[in-house]
Amino acid sequence: MLSFLFYLLCLLILTGFFTYFSFCLRFYRGYRNYRPVFSFKKRSVSVIIVARNEAKNLRELFLCLLNQDYPASLFEVILADDDSEDDTAQVAEDYIKAGLNLNYQRILGRDKVSSPKKQALEKAISLAQGEIILTTDADCLVPQTWISSMVSHFTDDVSMVAGYSRTQLPAWENASVLHKYEHLDFAFTYMVLGGGYTLGKSWACIGQNLAYTRKAFYEVGGFEKIRHLISGDDVNLMQLMRRKGLRIIFNFQPSSWVYTRPVSSWTQLVNQRSRWASNMKYQLRFNPEFFFILLSMAFMYWGGLVMMFFSIKLGLFIFGFRILIENIFLRYARSRFGVSGKMMNFYPVWLLIQTFFLVFTMVLGQFNFFVWHGKRPYKRSNYDEAHNL
Repeated sequence: MLSFLFYLLCLLILTGFFTYFSFCLRFYRGYRNYRPVFSFKKRSVSVIIVARNEAKNLRELFLCLLNQDYPASLFEVILADDDSEDDTAQVAEDYIKAGLNLNYQRILGRDKVSSPKKQALEKAISLAQGEIILTTDADCLVPQTWISSMVSHFTDDVSMVAGYSRTQLPAWENASVLHKYEHLDFAFTYMVLGGGYTLGKSWACIGQNLAYTRKAFYEVGGFEKIRHLISGDDVNLMQLMRRKGLRIIFNFQPSSWVYTRPVSSWTQLVNQRSRWASNMKYQLRFNPEFFFILLSMAFMYWGGLVMMFFSIKLGLFIFGFRILIENIFLRYARSRFGVSGKMMNFYPVWLLIQTFFLVFTMVLGQFNFFVWHGKRPYKRSNYDEAHNL
């Protein structure tokens, strides 16, 4: 029995290594051959922000939007206030007076729906005048070139453009272990996702920096099929568009990078990543290829650790070989995502934390152990979930 488990473990690890190595090679070729196509056509844009009790952060974000280099006559800002209890309405009024083309909408009834954010987004999109819907979060900061950079990637056959989001760290040297880990983990995740985009594979995105045509949103039925999911207004919407055959691309330009504030505690990071991981069980239905890639890589990641119970030398060899392949890929891709050599010195610490942190948050996510804006996931039967998906 023990020998059977050993050979089964070897098979799973080999499957993971084959998947990992083959995709690293394909990503290398994809990055090397990637040539972005730009459009100089000016399109109308609706920037949509859903916020709840984010008055302080909104002041800084609105200032960024007020100073965009995109023609002011071609974009509007819609703030969907998810029944805030602070002075969000006053902040909106102040910036309307300052000249920002801002449409303030207070959204009620958050306690009656599974996903208040989807409800707020849906209401805002129904009021949008722009051809392009551009989303970010209230706690983000965007560069002056954000709108123009994202719009420039919309050629006539593109329905969605995903962008890069990174945590804002004024000084890497003074950052805590928590903030260094979060920053580097964001970047490494995007390097993998970006590699997928160079191959024409849209696996995931984040609503902090996401654009899509209003036409495409309604073409897939909006959020109707994913309304019952508390999160996933970004990645699950992307999968609906991918399954519809719509073209989705990635914006690698630094002029489009969005900066989000780092988490304040490990508890907050666990809650965030558990929420993200909760969408993984739906990816099996939405995008089986991506699910099985993650699964086979998991065999490689943790198989080496399990192998140490059979052979410490073999386990260390597997773990070391994974590190070698990973570093070759990261060394080539990191410059596209602003990761310096100094940041890479933190890699051993990231590796140690990530090996266990990823498993922990994935387990929590599958059982919906997280809270988002005061709400827990709405429980419903697996039959209903499968039917809706």
